[in-house]
Amino acid sequence: MRNFSLVILLLALVGCDQASVFSHAIAESSVEQPAAKLPLVGDAGKGWQLAKQCAECHGLDGASARSGAPFIAGLEQEYLIRSMLAYRNGARNHADMKLVSEALNTMDLADVTAYYASLETAWRGAVAGQQSRSILWDKKARSEAQHIVDGCRSCHSQVDRYQKKEAIPNLDGMPAEYFIPTLKSYVSGSRHNEIMANFKNRLSDADIYNLAAYFAARTPQKSQPPEEGDPVNGKIAARACAGCHGYDGNSLNPHIPNLAGQSFRYLVKASKDYRDGVRQSQLMRAPLQRLSDKTIINIAAYYSRQTPQSQLHKDIASATAFNPLADGEKIAASCNSCHGENGNSSKAGVPSLTGMHVKYIVSATQAYQHGQRQHPAMQDIVSFYSDTDIEKAAYFYAMQAPEPRAAQSKANLETGEQLSAACGNCHGELGVSTDPAITPSLAGQDESYLIAATQAYANGKRNHDGMKDVTQKLSDQEIKDLAAYFSAQAAEQVETYLPDDPARLVKERCSRCHGERGYSDMPGVPRLAGQIESYIVLAMKEYQDGLRKDKSMVAMAGVLSLLEIKAIAAYYAKQ
Repeated sequence: MRNFSLVILLLALVGCDQASVFSHAIAESSVEQPAAKLPLVGDAGKGWQLAKQCAECHGLDGASARSGAPFIAGLEQEYLIRSMLAYRNGARNHADMKLVSEALNTMDLADVTAYYASLETAWRGAVAGQQSRSILWDKKARSEAQHIVDGCRSCHSQVDRYQKKEAIPNLDGMPAEYFIPTLKSYVSGSRHNEIMANFKNRLSDADIYNLAAYFAARTPQKSQPPEEGDPVNGKIAARACAGCHGYDGNSLNPHIPNLAGQSFRYLVKASKDYRDGVRQSQLMRAPLQRLSDKTIINIAAYYSRQTPQSQLHKDIASATAFNPLADGEKIAASCNSCHGENGNSSKAGVPSLTGMHVKYIVSATQAYQHGQRQHPAMQDIVSFYSDTDIEKAAYFYAMQAPEPRAAQSKANLETGEQLSAACGNCHGELGVSTDPAITPSLAGQDESYLIAATQAYANGKRNHDGMKDVTQKLSDQEIKDLAAYFSAQAAEQVETYLPDDPARLVKERCSRCHGERGYSDMPGVPRLAGQIESYIVLAMKEYQDGLRKDKSMVAMAGVLSLLEIKAIAAYYAKQ
């Protein structure tokens, strides 16, 4: 029987010394039960007491998820136990969940999972944001806000020099669900700020509503990127924030603020205030209290560089078909003046983007965003692209056919060919890479660009240990000969599979295990219908990044683009 497997799982956590404890539970569960509801092992009543320590994240109802944690009400007990075991043994990487799982003895785990498995709380899925949706159309409210909004814009201006120097948040695009209670907290005095205290007795509830309407209707703009912090390490550290604030800082919950494109100084100050208890929020303080100033600065550097995307405006806009290639062509239009039509550059010193793998284009573009590659023009152009924008443009270029380039110099091609043997292990024979997702092809690339890039690796302007060791041994003339040789070779188009339509992906891949529309009936496989969108995205990324180790899911997630992951998550969240 299925419930015996629950006992085996529980005993696997601490050994078999407590086997007699379960004998009564096993006997009771031997009674015939309806097929739709599997018998539970443990005492759900006792589990309710234990669940109080889980309520901060999952809620006592299993569907509050106030910190971005997943809905767990009504999930199979076997799946809940397997998940806890995965956190304990490291198959899933989450510091807080590891501590929780290690603190529960066998009976505790049986009881608390029995409690959550017994719940029938409805999952809400994608948060609707009805208040902000209705407020967007309230032109009268926006009009009536005009006489007081100047008092806000004097500080909360996207272009005002004051905001660039001070820790002041951007308000444009902020949903009413977050804006109204936050502003009321300043008016009531429960949240204190010297400047905001001036408005304590001056704003009525109607004023606050009107201001919420004004700011919600505005398109969010990105702040100026900071000159300090390490956004690459910040992105890694920000994984702990993704459950609430979204994978790239764009929250999918209108009750939780966007961090993408937010003021760097404000993000740093707010994070430190939560960590140090200046601002009171257990949900915020818990994940921040272990972070150093340096890590907070890095996280702020990452989020402030992301492109804000108002979920509200995106949902209100007319729906369009899933067509990343067409979207990518529009985004790539801003690159054509340098990289040439369709990515076939004709300018000396500018690389062609055809013949490159999607993943390589994405990583190279993000390196410019994060300052790992130095080029002022490139950094300015790509600074406002989101991760999905970059991915769409990358797909467009990967699908274009490379065109041959005219020879640019009279360098010694024979010498270049001899020198190329040292490059072949990584960049492939004749400069056509065998692993283009990691190592780019050099065949047919612009000669001047290859010279400049090679010199950049040699002098440390581009950081890559393997490239530095090889290039430092080359003379200037050898670099020129090598570049001329590779440039003269024929470029090949990389085999590229376009992102699949999300509905088709769900039907052909996900439904096999997770059931039609995400209503799983397979033992040990969780239901996805109605799950939080940001949580599904985060979980899939963790499988891709090796932070979760289920072999089937790692294989399934590994071939998906971020575009596909987000589309799948949106589909399930709306069920």
